[in-house]
Amino acid sequence: MHVRNRTHPGQLTSEHIVQFFDTNESRAHHVAAFLAEGYALGEPLIVVARPVSWAALIEPLEVLGVRAPQAVAEGMLVVKNADDLLRRICRGGSPDPDLFDDYISKSLAVLAARGPRVRAYGEMVDILAERDELPDAITLEGFWNVASERVPVYLLCGYSAAHFVSNAAHRALREICEAHSGVHRHANDPLASWLLTAAHNTAADSRTPRH
Repeated sequence: MHVRNRTHPGQLTSEHIVQFFDTNESRAHHVAAFLAEGYALGEPLIVVARPVSWAALIEPLEVLGVRAPQAVAEGMLVVKNADDLLRRICRGGSPDPDLFDDYISKSLAVLAARGPRVRAYGEMVDILAERDELPDAITLEGFWNVASERVPVYLLCGYSAAHFVSNAAHRALREICEAHSGVHRHANDPLASWLLTAAHNTAADSRTPRH
């Protein structure tokens, strides 16, 4: 699956990026910076995170100029519990496109009216990766890509790098990267960088003819 940025007439381009984090501290730092950047540009925010992840974001967001209670009251920030929302969008144990539209796509469309583009962070896919349900994570990434064709969205998906240490997970890691328009790395996450390099080197080696 190859992903291109989507351009919406009169609006900003949709982007769908992914970042793999070594620690919860790194996740909070980078996600807060990503969200605050959008908020400063007048982009409404939607955060789909575990409660512990959201709690870790509140202070760094405030330092960066985003007062969460005020943003929620103004309709510029929507926060959803990733565990609860994942249950709601699944049917038969797997993400369902119709339920995704009901619970997520409609929310994106409402938020899109409040700014040039929706700035979103999501970690439902990380929950699926933690459960070793990687095919479902890849399916869910595809749902977000379809949604971004309808509504201008700048989405960051966050994963824990630890879920991909096993060689058996490297193919899924590559497919997850291919489902995004960009893969972000940072020096704060050396394990993530090593895994991304190793997974892609493995793929390249498998394509090299043997003599």
